[in-house]
Amino acid sequence: MGLVMKVLRICLVLVFAMSSFKPVSVYAQQEEEIKDEALKKGVYLFRQENYDEAVKVFQDAVQKQPDSSLASYYLGLTYKRMENYVEAKKYLLQSLNLKPKIVGALIELIDLLYRIDEYDEAKKWIKIAEDEGIRPAQSKFLKGLTCQKSGEYEEAVQAFKDAADLDDRLKQSANYQIGVCYLRMKNLDQAKDIFKEAFALDPNSEIGNYANRYIDAIDRKQEVQRPFHFSARTAFEYDSNVVLQPDNTAVITGVSDKDDTREVYDIKGDYTFRTEDNFASLKTGYNFHVSKENDLGRYDVVANSFNAQGNLSYEKVLVTFPVNYNHNIVDDKNYLSTVTAGNVDNIMVTTTQMAQIGALYKYNDYLRAPFIEDEGRSGNELFAIAGWYWFFNQNKGFVNIRYTMDRNWADGTNWEYWGHKVGLGVLYPITDKFKASIMNEIFFQDFDNKNTLFDKYRTDQTYSICPGISYEVMKNFEIQFNYTYVNERSTVNIYQYDRHVVSIGAEFKY
Repeated sequence: MGLVMKVLRICLVLVFAMSSFKPVSVYAQQEEEIKDEALKKGVYLFRQENYDEAVKVFQDAVQKQPDSSLASYYLGLTYKRMENYVEAKKYLLQSLNLKPKIVGALIELIDLLYRIDEYDEAKKWIKIAEDEGIRPAQSKFLKGLTCQKSGEYEEAVQAFKDAADLDDRLKQSANYQIGVCYLRMKNLDQAKDIFKEAFALDPNSEIGNYANRYIDAIDRKQEVQRPFHFSARTAFEYDSNVVLQPDNTAVITGVSDKDDTREVYDIKGDYTFRTEDNFASLKTGYNFHVSKENDLGRYDVVANSFNAQGNLSYEKVLVTFPVNYNHNIVDDKNYLSTVTAGNVDNIMVTTTQMAQIGALYKYNDYLRAPFIEDEGRSGNELFAIAGWYWFFNQNKGFVNIRYTMDRNWADGTNWEYWGHKVGLGVLYPITDKFKASIMNEIFFQDFDNKNTLFDKYRTDQTYSICPGISYEVMKNFEIQFNYTYVNERSTVNIYQYDRHVVSIGAEFKY
């Protein structure tokens, strides 16, 4: 909205600097008619933007010359510049009821009524301006702004087109406002086409710059709203601790190599079904993941994930109901399947800040029998989520803080715990193609029962940091570099480890 208002101010300045059929400005015409020295002084102060002094001069002039339309006009105009719209309206109306009528007073009154949302009265005076042929192009442009602000977008589009036809100097401003109307009518294709026309008319102007920014925003929005999305990624990774070997090697036996390189492949696809008004939608998707260790083959992973998410979109709230099924195979044997379902809500607090709250249920089914019953990790898990996003750089970057409370009811007594996770993430667009990110997490786990294998209570603290950079080589294709460090501390030594993962990859997105 801030972008629209900035451009609107530019357009209004342009409109009031022009006259369709008069070769000079309204102020120059009126100055020639001014005989009174006091009015001349007031006009001088007005032009110097010394409105406090000017208003005193014009108040005195109106008191001495109550029949002077010119004195009432300038007093109303000065009040308008001071944003005292009640008094401005009073004296602009008064000037129009006196003779000779001031042409500029009618145009200024229409603009004032538009600003204070008195649409019906504004339209009444616009009709008078149209009937009397007073500055047709300006009148049509103001009609377009009034209709646009009151939600009559089709009428606004026609009025802006008429204004551009009457005066070529208004063409870029009119095209820009037509584009805004099409946006509000949710006609993205027509909006983009008309913004392109506005940009082409003068790429170096402020309006051209704003139009180009809208074109980029529409492209991003259309990409998001496209029903089908697909991505394919491949990466080469080095992992310093594939087997999660503890720091204290005295507590384990039989483990030699722990580091390895691997190839990773990911394929993702999703399709979204939407209602015509975009209020409700259903996003369905499938993800396929393979990681192939070059030496430690028994840690090869194949994962299949099926997901669906129902969405309800209100004005500032997106209500989602995600459901996911994931199945993992390790070393060619079934390892784990999970089902997740719940509700996550995104709430736009301001244009740049979003709150996130939600709750998720997850069932973990470990498909290999534990060597003792107490080590059984299958069971139910419940998450409560709260987060906050700050968007910047036209929503291309963000800062995110997220808190998750995790309650795990595992079948085995050794794996029941309460967990608390705090995350901080930043995505920073260095350029349009070059982006940097960093994700940090701290995860605290407090296990309910004394560990039956080690005869002590277990408490874990896991710290992770993942900086990364990506560069878009060409449209929809980028190269990526990521580094991940994980440090897990535990009161049970066998669960303490450090891990470094370096990844270089490439991804195609459609």
